[in-house]
Amino acid sequence: MTLFTPHNLEWVTNLSCRRWCCMSVKGWGALVRKVTRIRDGVEQAPQKAAEAWIEQDFKPYAQQIAPRRTGAFADSIDGRASKTRVTVFADAPHARYVEEGTSKMPAQPTVGPAVEHTKGKLRERVRNEIKKVTR
Repeated sequence: MTLFTPHNLEWVTNLSCRRWCCMSVKGWGALVRKVTRIRDGVEQAPQKAAEAWIEQDFKPYAQQIAPRRTGAFADSIDGRASKTRVTVFADAPHARYVEEGTSKMPAQPTVGPAVEHTKGKLRERVRNEIKKVTR
């Protein structure tokens, strides 16, 4: 629903003043509130989208492809999102050895491939969040 069109914004001019002209716009406060709501929503959209991506796309896929012996590595896969950054990680004590390998054990990368596989969904989620806010 569009609240503001050229037809429902009414400019009112008071020409009774001799030295200056007073002008007001009916509906200006509502317009400012709507623009503020959109601005705030667009600022928060990437973080909201990233949080949903971590929980619904990245973590399930990363845990699915993670090597499982005890399950500690897969269970330690997580992520955090802020307004400007998404951080994904595995914080099990042996996560680095699983991801990078050792002299006696080949690398079994999980976090990087999971990001590559699901990053398109992150872009889509951000786009959808912004569309939702600006409707």
